[in-house]
Amino acid sequence: MSEELGLKDRVINSLEEKRDRILSGKINSIPSPFSRFADDFLGVEQGKYYVVTASTKASKTQFASWLFIYNSIMYAYHHPTQIRIKIFYYAREETPEDVMTRFMSHIIYDYTKHEVRVSPTDMKSVKDNKPVSKDILDLLQDDYLQDIFDFFEKSIIFSQSGNPTGVYNECKRYAEDHGTVHMKEIPVKDDNTGEKKNVKTFDYYEAEDTEEYRIVFFDHVSLVSEERGMNLKQTIDKLSEYCVILRNRYKFTSVLIQQQAFAGESLNAQMMEKLKPSVANLADSKYTARDCNLMIGIFSPFKFDIPNYQGYDITTLKDNVRFIEIMINRDGCPGGAIAMYFDGAICYFHEMPKATDTPAMQRIYQYLKKLRES
Repeated sequence: MSEELGLKDRVINSLEEKRDRILSGKINSIPSPFSRFADDFLGVEQGKYYVVTASTKASKTQFASWLFIYNSIMYAYHHPTQIRIKIFYYAREETPEDVMTRFMSHIIYDYTKHEVRVSPTDMKSVKDNKPVSKDILDLLQDDYLQDIFDFFEKSIIFSQSGNPTGVYNECKRYAEDHGTVHMKEIPVKDDNTGEKKNVKTFDYYEAEDTEEYRIVFFDHVSLVSEERGMNLKQTIDKLSEYCVILRNRYKFTSVLIQQQAFAGESLNAQMMEKLKPSVANLADSKYTARDCNLMIGIFSPFKFDIPNYQGYDITTLKDNVRFIEIMINRDGCPGGAIAMYFDGAICYFHEMPKATDTPAMQRIYQYLKKLRES
């Protein structure tokens, strides 16, 4: 029997394996949708735990959906030989129909090369009791779009589980149904008799499909159903603990959406210039910051009537800009930040030019003026 590899050798073997994967045309992460910000957010990786946080109504769900769901699903759709994807979606504020409608709105905008911009509200024919255009409904029947929508539906499991144990058991069951858990025996001393006996414990896990990305998407943690005998903080801590186990044992990727506390939006906070998301201001539990690999903060200056922020004219951009910051990065340097153009109607994000790039920014200002006048 060959001798078990030590830590050093296991790490070196892992690094060599990851290099060989790239050389053979495989990937080690779903590529980042960013360009200038790609060094800060490398992409969605297997076996990572992400937290997205912002104040109320700052587009947490939309940004997390765009980054972790839309980007991941569309990459898997266009690269079926490289990755497969399965998303365990725990929607505490929305229905599956809401999620699908928002995705349809986003994809229409992308598919028509930004020519057709129709919001979920418009698609539902509820705004001013105005019926959606028949052209939009016809467009939804396009063969290419139908194929994408089918792929989206097959890639997502909408779960009714709302408590941490339910989430963990569902994901664990899926892993065990699609892979093999290897156990090992370890000697344990009985506290009462003092006798030693061997018990089986978890050793390692092998997935049937090593290219499948399994993403837990929980929106949002303060709406988690409390575990029996636990308060809200303890329940969130338990959810975070399970995310760590799912990451370390089964290589699940977890994405938790967490609000900033309301106290952070007070006048006193404004006077203290503490408007941006912070670890200290995470609502209901700070343990997610302790456990996650990467935490992303989203900030909307317009919400706080800030006229100019980091050189950008907020009085003109208004609600069409979000500032994204890497608050925690266990595998790199935190603090990276970038301005993102944001269109909430169709869940669209795009990197803004630098504030000093006057011609590029003028084009955006002019586009927004035309959009708002239409």
